[in-house]
Amino acid sequence: MASSNKISIITAPADVGSVFPGKSRAPAALQSVGLVNKLTTLGYEVSIHDALPDGPAGWSESEIGLNGARNEAAAVAVCHAVKDTITSALANSSPEEQIPFQLILGGECLIYCDLTYPNEPGSTGNIAGMALTHLTLRSGALESMKTFCKPDGSGSVDSSNVVLFGLNSSSPANKRDHLGYLFNENYRVFTSSAVALDATRRAKEALSWLEERVDYILVHLDVDVIDPGLFPLGNVPNWTGVDFPEIMTALKIFLASKKALGLTIAEVNPYHDPGLKMTGRLVDEVVAGLKARLD
Repeated sequence: MASSNKISIITAPADVGSVFPGKSRAPAALQSVGLVNKLTTLGYEVSIHDALPDGPAGWSESEIGLNGARNEAAAVAVCHAVKDTITSALANSSPEEQIPFQLILGGECLIYCDLTYPNEPGSTGNIAGMALTHLTLRSGALESMKTFCKPDGSGSVDSSNVVLFGLNSSSPANKRDHLGYLFNENYRVFTSSAVALDATRRAKEALSWLEERVDYILVHLDVDVIDPGLFPLGNVPNWTGVDFPEIMTALKIFLASKKALGLTIAEVNPYHDPGLKMTGRLVDEVVAGLKARLD
């Protein structure tokens, strides 16, 4: 399990695979509202590792390539940089130590999101919307993304090791064939409607399902799962009906697990948050969840 008092912060300020600019500013914004100081005050030993030391990989206008993807080379380079940085951070731990908790401050959702694939009819070509396709390596995945796989060449994610929590089944972005794929492949899904009704119950059910099947848990917080009419910090409007406190309740349940090894935070767009009040609230809730781990 993760060390009780060490946290490695990995910053990945990028929005090269996205629809709108702004998320590359998220790691700096999250730190500017006191994240590191609040963690060290709790008693955590914090180390910071920048996956993009030469500066943020910002949004730029681009054409869709012949393979159906925009900014493919830049997006793949960011993925390699994040992978290498995490590998290096883990390697710095001495063999007798437990693994430090990994707190990954992303820009965009290059970790997982929806099931769009390159050259899909109607696709924008933005790779950030293809992340679950590339984690599963389902049909249509980019060849350049197949390097991010298990040793046997299969996708790092399948229906045995992931829960999709807060999926907005009514969103036009989640097409019928995407939802059909999840059903056909037996993925465990909790819809945003179910989470809105009882976030505590659903989070406990999701965690129990995972703890029975995996050795370690990586929690991925995509703030787009929070309804923008209630808390408009996310990059793209996603009308889920789920309020900020409900998602934070679920987050704390997940972080309390002894199997939780890390947390990624994605889709924060500081352009939506003048004065960073929402960003500050988010950091306070994350710190509260991590405080419980020390207890």
